Amino acid sequence: MRISAAGFRDGPGALRSLRELKQAFGCTTDDDPTDEDDDSVPTDKRGRTACAADGGWTVTARIITVANLKGGVGKSNIAVNLACELGGGSRRVALVDADPQGTSTHWMSRGRYPAKIYTIPLEDERGAQRWMTKVLSIESDFVLIDCPAHSRAVTETALGLSRLAIIPLTASGPDLIATTNVLNLIETSRSIRDSNDLSFLLVPSKIDHRTGAGRRIGDVLRHLGDVVGPEVRQRTAFVDAFGERKWIGDFAPKSDARLDIVNLANAVLAKLEEIERFSEDNPAARVS
Repeated sequence: MRISAAGFRDGPGALRSLRELKQAFGCTTDDDPTDEDDDSVPTDKRGRTACAADGGWTVTARIITVANLKGGVGKSNIAVNLACELGGGSRRVALVDADPQGTSTHWMSRGRYPAKIYTIPLEDERGAQRWMTKVLSIESDFVLIDCPAHSRAVTETALGLSRLAIIPLTASGPDLIATTNVLNLIETSRSIRDSNDLSFLLVPSKIDHRTGAGRRIGDVLRHLGDVVGPEVRQRTAFVDAFGERKWIGDFAPKSDARLDIVNLANAVLAKLEEIERFSEDNPAARVS
């Protein structure tokens, strides 16, 4: 079965659209009761977001956004530990903390890490152009963006720069609704770019498979194929690592928690390679 750069399985019975994916979650509404901000991004006459219209869309293959419109899904845990895991060896990795709450900044505020933290908060679209300029000026092989929850405008701005979105999700109903709204933003970004070069991975996070909700979401995810990345489980080692302000590879390098992050990093690298192969084979799909 072939995997397309849009992130869906090709073949009989495969999921071929974001709408089908959202329906698989049982969520068809675009209204998110958990979304505290209705800060949609204004567009220009050509349909591009106003914050990106002056300079056009600048898409870099190795910018990765970690986002969900619901808090408490483990975004910062995944962002910090994934950035540090990718930062092993010769790779230069930057983590942009775009969340005014500053969880990633606090986590990485002391000690040495394989990734470099950049505290560049963005609260709404009014500062988006300057924010994008700062992010694009970072010299690094990989740039991960830790987005705040509850802000469509900030998430959409980050997605506009990205080639890959990582969407952590838990088993709760409100989290699934918020996840479908991130998928809506991905769909919007693809439409604006007029291409499918923005891919995504759904990452099951903090799911307790002993509960009915955990088992149900597990059943749904098993049918979604390669849009689903490796699971990052609820582990006390992550909590303790945060308390010590260490990343999991430093705090517990041989733990199951570290293995979850290693597996996710490998999946991310494979997805990025897939996207780049697609861009090489389909030059018309590239966006600059």
